[in-house]
Amino acid sequence: MSLRVLALLSVPFLLLSCSTITKKDCDKDMNALGLSQGRAGSPKKYTDQLRDKCFARNPDIDLAGYEKGFYQGWMEYCLPNKAFELGKRSDRYISFCPPEREASFREKYLVGKHHAELKDVETDIMDKMEEMKPHISDSSMNLDDYTKLQKELEKIRREIQALEVEGMKNNFKFR
Repeated sequence: MSLRVLALLSVPFLLLSCSTITKKDCDKDMNALGLSQGRAGSPKKYTDQLRDKCFARNPDIDLAGYEKGFYQGWMEYCLPNKAFELGKRSDRYISFCPPEREASFREKYLVGKHHAELKDVETDIMDKMEEMKPHISDSSMNLDDYTKLQKELEKIRREIQALEVEGMKNNFKFR
């Protein structure tokens, strides 16, 4: 197994080992806490950490409410529009979605990621065109180059628009 693959496989385990539960969390509505963590894409639920940190202060802590909220938030996180938006922002891909949603989630993320890459290309082309404007009258070569950039920009914009349409489609297939 290559070192790169091993490193990629170890990232989720490193995330799982980090507890984000504080004593302040013990006083919160457990359902709301679980819901917010699930919606935020938390890589795991923190039931054990809640039990360990909070049980002494509150033996009646609502761990079932936490898990119910987390699961609901998790299902809201693992939706195609969320995956597409994560890709558009070039957020790092860390999905913990249920197996029946993982492949579709990743697919939408990659559509969003490609969208972000094309937006960068669009910006680069627009910058080049702006730099060329003062020199267009200098030679027909500059005009030809400018025209080529305009056509390339139009092509990129059509691709971006197509990706936006694809990204907004809700084509998850649930089992």
